Amino acid sequence: MKVRVLFLLPLAMAAIAAARADDAVAPTNVVEALEAKLEKGEIKFTYTPDGHGYLKSVLEALKVSPESQVLPFTKSSLQFDRISPATPRAVYFNDDVAVGSVHPGGLIEILANDRRGGLVFYTLDNSKAGTPRLEEEGARCTVCHGLVNNVAPGWIVANIIATADGMPQIANPAHPFDITDQTRPFEDRWGGWYVTGASANMRHLGNVTAPDPQKPFELPAEGGRTLASLSGRFDPAHALKATSDIVALMTLEHQTGFINRVDVLNIKYSDAGLDDLIAYMTFANEAPLPGAVSGDSGFAADFAKRGPRDSKGRSLRTFELKTRLFRYPLSYMVYSTAFDALKPEIKDKLYPRLHDALKAKGADGADAIAILAATKPDLPDTWKQPSF
Repeated sequence: MKVRVLFLLPLAMAAIAAARADDAVAPTNVVEALEAKLEKGEIKFTYTPDGHGYLKSVLEALKVSPESQVLPFTKSSLQFDRISPATPRAVYFNDDVAVGSVHPGGLIEILANDRRGGLVFYTLDNSKAGTPRLEEEGARCTVCHGLVNNVAPGWIVANIIATADGMPQIANPAHPFDITDQTRPFEDRWGGWYVTGASANMRHLGNVTAPDPQKPFELPAEGGRTLASLSGRFDPAHALKATSDIVALMTLEHQTGFINRVDVLNIKYSDAGLDDLIAYMTFANEAPLPGAVSGDSGFAADFAKRGPRDSKGRSLRTFELKTRLFRYPLSYMVYSTAFDALKPEIKDKLYPRLHDALKAKGADGADAIAILAATKPDLPDTWKQPSF
């Protein structure tokens, strides 16, 4: 197996390098596993001449649903020069991997949670080739993803206002990415993103650009509204779906905040960081929905059916979408590779505090405890006892 050369932030370098020293083992993330299958000929990518190239094959191989599509249009990523409101970037995701693509051709960009902790980045040349190859990336990706915090590269869902051509407007060059997650008020989210579906009483920064280049931070007075359709915004051929589903975007935003907190905690532990993660996992700091929300793709149904479920059919993937994102006050990301990569000594501290936090939430918290106890092996015995 090839030797990895990772360019990571100084605080993270020693810890992650040590964790990854033994590289001659089974694949440690879903992309590495896919890469091994490609090399053995067990999987082959199919190229489509519609400008999407290998994208559909990559999504299928990584078990990423096209229904998860969301569309940022601010110039960013390795393909910033190809992105604009008329040519948005498409992002697809599941719990452990995100895939980005710009139509036509170019690169397919991939990031994955690794079971040794942290993120690994890959690209695939999306022009037709006899043997398409996934290439592991380092500095090119961490230039941006390393700016998420001062400890470890992170996932990015950022609020970046754009002018009509997609040019990002950066108020503070030292902090170019205004990272958003479930804690942010909706009126301060989604600048530079298309947002489709329905959202009662919600104002946000999506779907609009700054009309006056001389006043690049001033958006139209009516502000962003969730769109029922993207018709007329761009050529439909630029994306696999005609949607940038608000429920998918909120879900991606939730798991971005989760993963980034876990990765920091794994490298630089603090009690305050652990408390923050538990609050995030139990949605204690979630901005309440101002009204009912609904998506316009198959994402919500596809996401919910993935389970796992307890004997009563309950799942942490069940959406609520009236006052909050999820029905039960415990993040489904507890099943993710990112969570499983937490150091054992951190989990030993986390599980009792998490259990107490859920007990304090009454009946909903008791349901969450019961669901997790039935669906996640190796929990402490206290999780298998009646909560009340």
